[in-house]
Amino acid sequence: MLNRRHLRIRVLQFVYSWNKSKDTDIVKIEKQFLKSLDKVEELYILLLLILVEVRDFAEDFQEDAKYKKLPSDNDLNPNTKFIDNLFIQKLKDDTSLMSKANELKLSFSDSRSLLKAVYLEIIKSSTYEDYLSSNEVTFETDTKFIMKLFSKHVVDIVALQDFLNEQYIFWDDDLPFVSSMIVKTIKEASEEHIILFNLFNNKEDKEFALSLLRHSIIHSDEFNDLISSKTKNWEIDRVALMDLILMQMALAELLKMPQIPVKVSINEYLELAKYYSTPNSKNFVNGILDTLQIELKQKGLIKKTGRGLIE
Repeated sequence: MLNRRHLRIRVLQFVYSWNKSKDTDIVKIEKQFLKSLDKVEELYILLLLILVEVRDFAEDFQEDAKYKKLPSDNDLNPNTKFIDNLFIQKLKDDTSLMSKANELKLSFSDSRSLLKAVYLEIIKSSTYEDYLSSNEVTFETDTKFIMKLFSKHVVDIVALQDFLNEQYIFWDDDLPFVSSMIVKTIKEASEEHIILFNLFNNKEDKEFALSLLRHSIIHSDEFNDLISSKTKNWEIDRVALMDLILMQMALAELLKMPQIPVKVSINEYLELAKYYSTPNSKNFVNGILDTLQIELKQKGLIKKTGRGLIE
C-alpha cells in the first residue's frame, strides 16, 4: 500500500522533527517512525469502517424517524436502498476488515455526532439522490455508487477531515494517498471477496524507509559539509531547513543506498521540493544536487549495485 514516495514524505517529516529536537536515541526514533507507518494502516481501515458505520447510523436514523410525533410518509416508508447496498453489506461481512478493526480498536461508537454529520452531508448530494431514484440493483452498480460517493463527497466532508486531524497530526498528509487506496479497494472488489491492501508492498520497502531515516540522521553532518561546499557565499545555517533536509535525504540515497538509481533519487526530491518548500527551492536543490552528484561520481563515491545500476 505504501509506495516509495509516501515513505520518503514520512521520513522527511521525521527528519524535520528530529532537526527540531536533536534526539540522539536513533532506536527510539525508528520505533516512533514505524508506529507512524502503522497509523497509515489505521487510517485505511478507519475510512473503510466509516462506510459501514454510516450505513448502520442511517438504518437507526430511519427507524427512529418512524416514531416521530407526526411522521411523514417518507418517515414511515423510507427508501432503504443505501442501507441495503450490496457492497457495504459485503464490507460489513468481511471478517478480515472487522478483525483488523477490532485488533486496532477502531470504532465510531463514541462518535455518533460525526456519523450524523457525514450522513446528513451524504443525503444532500446529487450522487445519493440519483442512486436512490434508480431501480437498478446489482453488486456492480452498488459498488460504483460507493466509489463515487466516497471519492466525490465523503472524503471532502469537513467534519470528517477535522475528526481525522484531531486523531493524528500526519493524517492530513496521508489522506489523499490513503483515499486513493480506498477507491482502488472498492474498484477491485467482487461479490466473492474484498481484498485489503497490506501496509508494505514488500519487505524491501520497509528496509528502504528505515535505511533512509537512519542514514539521513546519522550522516547529517557529513552531508551538510558536502552541501556547504557548493552553496558559494551562503553559510549552511542560511539554507532553508526543508531544502537542507531534502538534500540530506537525497545524499543518503546517492551515497548510502546502492540499489536506488541516481536519477530516481534526484527526481523524487525535486518533486518533494515543489510541494514542501519555497517556490525557488526546486531550482536551488537541483543546482546543488546536480553539481554534487557529478563530483561524487568522478571521485568514485557513488557506487550503485544491482541490475541496470552498475555504471
